[in-house]
Amino acid sequence: MTGTKAIQLRAGQSSLTLYPALGGMINALEFATPQGVRNVIDGVAPGELPHNPGYRSAVLFPFPNRLRDGRYQFAGKRYQFAVNEAATQTALHGFLHRTEARVVGQEQTAEAHSITLSYACKAEPGYPFAVDVELSYTLRAEGALDVELTVTNRDAEPIPLGTGWHPYYTLGCDLAECHLQTPDIQRCAIDDRMLPTGDYVADQRFSAPTLLGDTALDNCFALDGSVEGEQCVRFFNKSAGFGLALWQRTGVHGMNFLQLYTPPERQSLAVEPMSCGIDALNTGEGLQVLEPGQQYQGAFGVRLIKSV
Repeated sequence: MTGTKAIQLRAGQSSLTLYPALGGMINALEFATPQGVRNVIDGVAPGELPHNPGYRSAVLFPFPNRLRDGRYQFAGKRYQFAVNEAATQTALHGFLHRTEARVVGQEQTAEAHSITLSYACKAEPGYPFAVDVELSYTLRAEGALDVELTVTNRDAEPIPLGTGWHPYYTLGCDLAECHLQTPDIQRCAIDDRMLPTGDYVADQRFSAPTLLGDTALDNCFALDGSVEGEQCVRFFNKSAGFGLALWQRTGVHGMNFLQLYTPPERQSLAVEPMSCGIDALNTGEGLQVLEPGQQYQGAFGVRLIKSV
């Protein structure tokens, strides 16, 4: 694996550093803010890149979040992933984060720089299906990054899947000084293994811009899947005078779930768009099933807020 080989995109004063062999991991994203050019991604040190212990800014496939005991059943067959989170005895975040990609397209103008990565997956332990995953990143000079994800079933049989993105955003200050605002959301109730109980609770803590203070989050939320189009989380710092709009496309077969996480060091916030809930290969919550030749498409990204 050539996981430490980076590709850099540039558009105006915006720049992006990504690693095709690490699930399209983004380790830096710079925008021209009112305080100057700032990196808004909390990445990892060069020595941590090959294993990326926090799955930072990688695309997650064929499931995000946790899978109970690493196992599931589909179409009458049992499948087993390696358990890679000892504390919860679950499998975490699939395998795309360690899969090599090919660069299949790149285009640059004065306003935007785009790149397309292609992952051909087959015979993976726990997921022995033939499937292509294509990621298209478009960096924009005005301060935006758009990501489009396309999954194509190349198998002779139907396949199940879920996907997500795992970015950690930073505004260059402690979370206590930052505000958060979310769309209408329902919080997924979880047990002591961080697995869903099947219940959802309305959560209005951030329906208006709210100072994070010492709030701790490690929760999955369901968005209103009847909304066809973009739904957006706003994360900003009034003292710095800027923030980020973190969007995902929802609707039928949309990215209708969201994970929010405050790391212990509290210098960044993970805002993770997902197509499904926790343990979706077992619960079916948001699970996508593709017939042979069928595609799934998801979209998400980030835009600079220049005035707060």
